[in-house]
Amino acid sequence: MNKEIAPSTIEEIDFLTSPAFIEEFPNLMKSIQEPRFSINDLNIAPRDATYWDKQGALPKIKGVGLRRKYDLLQSVWIKLIQQMRSLGISHETIKNLKEKILEPKLNLNQIDPAIVNKLLEELQMKYGSIVTEQELITSFKETLPSAFESAVISTIVFRKSHNCLVNKDGDYFLYNTSNQKELITSNEVFFEFISKPYFSISFADAYQSLVREWSPKSFFTDSSLLSETELEILNNIRRDDINSLTIRYKEGEPDLIEIEEQKQISMDQRFLDVIAKNSFQKITISTRNGKIVNYVNKIQQKLKKSTK
Repeated sequence: MNKEIAPSTIEEIDFLTSPAFIEEFPNLMKSIQEPRFSINDLNIAPRDATYWDKQGALPKIKGVGLRRKYDLLQSVWIKLIQQMRSLGISHETIKNLKEKILEPKLNLNQIDPAIVNKLLEELQMKYGSIVTEQELITSFKETLPSAFESAVISTIVFRKSHNCLVNKDGDYFLYNTSNQKELITSNEVFFEFISKPYFSISFADAYQSLVREWSPKSFFTDSSLLSETELEILNNIRRDDINSLTIRYKEGEPDLIEIEEQKQISMDQRFLDVIAKNSFQKITISTRNGKIVNYVNKIQQKLKKSTK
């Protein structure tokens, strides 16, 4: 018995099909589709990877060559393997779960009809009136992401928390944790599943693990694990010439950064040249013996439109 709750709403579909998505996450789909990450990038010991592979737990290697390379979806799966092994879940259960959740497509019958209609409209606009509704549905099924892919994208882009309940046979129930109380009271399949022994694994924890481990690496900026807005904030946080950083929100989204800089001014540096390099809101000057020795400059930076 497997059950998947489609993680996307119409509003989320609108964002994912808009230019704003590409602007905020320019390389996310590339990371999802291309094998870019090695076992070493995933902080997995080669011995463990070899053993997991023999047990059938690792996903299929894409591309050619002797070195294992995985795409972003597979990388999330490998982090979920780490979670499951830490919980004592057997390799046989992990293998069964992989075969059931990693590859299959979403069942159209499990998706909100309004979302299906919305996506069909997108296909109609793309292909025009030269195709029939049945051809559109066929194309829709072929391009529809798996529940696993949908959960990963939703976790990264919309910061939704998805959990997967797994029993010893590798059967699973994938759901958005914000709906857990509602599921307990109104979903018989969910209630039946949790009435028997199960484990719970977290997509959010797997994603956070990748962010922690990859943030110091050179490819992190290019992976789109964080949005362009979040990367801008992170890069400012890492600067060593900042006293404080304030993030101001508008309608629930980061809208403005206030940066308070502190810099030393050398004897041969003209003060007017310094302040001319940056716009500023407030500047504080420190002097010693009548000479400028440092200044604090509070700068405001407007953020690009962030995710919903």
